[in-house]
Amino acid sequence: MKRTLANIKSAQSQAKCALLHSTPSIPGDPEKSNSNPKVLIKGDIRLRVTESYAGRRPVRGRYTIETESMQKPLHVIWMIEGYVLNHTVHSIEVAFDVRGISVGETLTRLLTAQVTDRGGQGCIVHSSVFVQIFVVRDDLPYERTEPLHSSQVALDERTSRKETLKNCLLK
Repeated sequence: MKRTLANIKSAQSQAKCALLHSTPSIPGDPEKSNSNPKVLIKGDIRLRVTESYAGRRPVRGRYTIETESMQKPLHVIWMIEGYVLNHTVHSIEVAFDVRGISVGETLTRLLTAQVTDRGGQGCIVHSSVFVQIFVVRDDLPYERTEPLHSSQVALDERTSRKETLKNCLLK
């Protein structure tokens, strides 16, 4: 009995060591066999809306996923606090209720995609991003009645800084 117990412990120790020193691999494409699967969520991560727009209607955001080293078909479960308007395996459109959010406040929501490859039988990857919706005053010099994409926010912030600097220099 003692010898059997010792053999089991020895086998468990060898198995642990083998797992720690092995290189993970995914069966299938030999080029991708040693790469880690990845999921990236892209879309309207930072939205900025005026107070009057926020009081009248929900703010819409559109999001897509990009995958790396995952075998199709993919099975995707989207998780978000908001009203889902439309979704496919690779994209989702969500409406966020921002009524009651005051000027200067930011509404933050977590968007998560759980992606399983090989038709739900393979590797499971979770990816999450924070979606931020900024509510600004209606009377700001920069006024827009629709949500901005994250790339537009950076461009518009640079533009308004340049315009402010130009106005200061003219005075």
